[in-house]
Amino acid sequence: MKIVAIITYIFLSGIAFSQNSYYFSNPLPTEEKKVQTVDEKWFGKYQGDETSLSYSFTAEGMTIISTQVSSVSKKMVRESSKYSVKGDYIHGVVENDSLLCVLENGYYYFGIRNRDAVIFKNSSTQLTRISDREYMINYDENGKYLPLKLTFSKGKMTISEFDYEPSKRSFDFIASQTESKVSSQNIVVLSPSQTEFDQLSSQFFKETSTFSLITE
Repeated sequence: MKIVAIITYIFLSGIAFSQNSYYFSNPLPTEEKKVQTVDEKWFGKYQGDETSLSYSFTAEGMTIISTQVSSVSKKMVRESSKYSVKGDYIHGVVENDSLLCVLENGYYYFGIRNRDAVIFKNSSTQLTRISDREYMINYDENGKYLPLKLTFSKGKMTISEFDYEPSKRSFDFIASQTESKVSSQNIVVLSPSQTEFDQLSSQFFKETSTFSLITE
C-alpha cells in the first residue's frame, strides 16, 4: 500500500507542478500579413516612460536602442593617451565621438548606446500588420514563434506581452495544436485560425509599457 501511495503522490505531484509553455507554429496573425516596417505615419523614435530603452521605426525596419552605463578611472584617463576629458565630455571611448560623462569617486561614468536591429530585410524575427495601428513582433524560437503586440496612437506606442497562466490550459478554444513534453514542462504549439486569433488578441495580451514619440 505504501508503494502505491508513493507512486500516486509522485504522479499527482507531476500534474500539479507541470507547466505549459505556449508557442505558435506561424507568425501571428498570418504569415501573409508580414511587413518590413510599420506604416510611415508611425515612423520615429519612441522613448520608454519607465525604461531607458527606445524603439526606432524607419523605412528599413525596427531598431531597439539601449544605454549601457560604463566607467573609466580618472587615473587611466590621466595615464593613457587613448582617453581625454574636455569639460563634461570624454573622448576615446567611441571612435570619432565624445560622450557626456560625470566624475564620481575617482571614476568618469558615461552611457554607451547600443543599437540592435530587430526587424530588417530577411530577419528571422517577423513583423506582421493587424491594422493601421496594431502590429505583432513575432520572435523566432527555433522555428516556433513568440508574439509581442505593438499599438500606436498619436504620439504613443504601447507594448502588450503574450500573457497566460502556465499552470492552466488556457487555449482550448484553438482547435489546431500539438504538444510535447520536456522535463516537467508541456510545450504546446498553437495554430489559430483568424477567428481564434481575434479571441486570442483581445484576451491574452497584457499592456506592460508605454513609449512616447520623441520630437526634436
